[in-house]
Amino acid sequence: MGQLRRGLSLLVRIPKKIVNGRRVAALQQRRGLRLHFGCGGDRLPDFVNIDSRPTPATDLTMDLSRPRLASGSVALAFSNAFFEHLYRDKRLPHLQRVRESLQPDGVCCYMGLPYFKNIAKFYLEGGPGTLGPRFDLYNVYRYTHGDPEHQPGWWLGQLHKSLFDEEELGGLLREAGFPSFVMFCYGYPGDDAEIPVTMGFYATRSAMPVERLRDDGLAFVKRFAGVRIRLTTLQWIDIPAT
Repeated sequence: MGQLRRGLSLLVRIPKKIVNGRRVAALQQRRGLRLHFGCGGDRLPDFVNIDSRPTPATDLTMDLSRPRLASGSVALAFSNAFFEHLYRDKRLPHLQRVRESLQPDGVCCYMGLPYFKNIAKFYLEGGPGTLGPRFDLYNVYRYTHGDPEHQPGWWLGQLHKSLFDEEELGGLLREAGFPSFVMFCYGYPGDDAEIPVTMGFYATRSAMPVERLRDDGLAFVKRFAGVRIRLTTLQWIDIPAT
C-alpha cells in the first residue's frame, strides 16, 4: 500500500512539472514582463509571481539563484523579503541574471532586506522594539536569522543567509553591472515600533540621475504604502563612493 501511494504521488507531481516547464518556456518568449520574485504566499495581481517552491500564490516555480529569463525581456523585477534568503554565493549570480534580463528602460526594486547598521544601532541604544517594548536580542534574531522556528516545514528556506548595509549591497549591485541605483530604509506598518530596520534598493539597466531614481523609486513603492512600507519612516541612504 505504501508503494502504491508513493507511485500515485509521483504520477501527480510529474504533470505539474511538465506544466511548470511549459510555463517557464512561455515566459522566456514574452517581453515587458513584471516579475515578483520569492512571492511565497503573497500574490500580486499585475505581476508574474515566481518562487522556488509551489504555493497558492505562484504562477510558476524556478531556481531563483539564477532565474531562467530571456535577455531584455523584463520591464520590472520586484521582491519583498526575499533576497536575504539566498545563499551568499548565489546573490551575485542572481543580480547579474536579473540585470541581463532587464530591457533598456527596465528597473529592479527589492525591499524588506534586514538593514544591519540600524539593527545594531537600535539594539545598542536599547530603543523600542518592532516586537515588544525593547529592541532586545530576540528582535535582533528576527532580522539576523529570520526566526525560522515559526516555519518548521520550511526552516532552511526561511533562514536568513545574509545581512546587508549600504557597503555590502552597493558592492553587489556594482559588481552585477547596475550603472545606477539608490537605497532606502524604512519601518514596517503594524510593528510595535515602526523603525527603519529594513532596507531596499531601486536600480536601473541604464544610467540615470540620482534625483530621477529617487522620484521614480518613491512613486513605485507608494503602491505598498501602509501594507509593506510606512512611507513616513522612509529615509534615503547615502551610498558610499567606490
